[in-house]
Amino acid sequence: MTLLARPLSALAALTLIGAAAAHTFLKSSTPENGSTLAEAPSEVTLEMKEAVEVRFSIFKVYPLETSPELSRRELTAAAEALIEEVLELRDDDEARVDTGVVTEERTTPTITLSLREDLEPGSYLVMWRALSIDGHTTEGFIIFTFDPEQLPAGESDVDHNLAAAGD
Repeated sequence: MTLLARPLSALAALTLIGAAAAHTFLKSSTPENGSTLAEAPSEVTLEMKEAVEVRFSIFKVYPLETSPELSRRELTAAAEALIEEVLELRDDDEARVDTGVVTEERTTPTITLSLREDLEPGSYLVMWRALSIDGHTTEGFIIFTFDPEQLPAGESDVDHNLAAAGD
């Protein structure tokens, strides 16, 4: 092996290791993880760091039956227990609040799920097991809350009191 071939083969090996270590993870979501919304969303969008094989991945949205007093840690534990119970279930459409993946591409980093129109106030769990185009699977989830009593973003109680006083 020549002196030049050794560094090139080492570089090639490192490149392959880096490519093999690349998995797809959540980059962002709408609604954001942990957010509380005053209006019910019509869809959930997950933006992954890499493209996923949509047909070989699972995406679901379930109501998360919890009490409002739960800590973030307890809410996460409840979410993980629900994922263990329902992620691989088939024919669970009645329990879910999504109506399915509306993304049409076979491979894409952006997944959109449509939600039912009759979303009740409460917490919701968006869960997935995604097969990335590199062949690795990852799982994850986000939680959001729909609370119609929540003030719209940028408004405060003072704004509402002033508006009511002016009526």
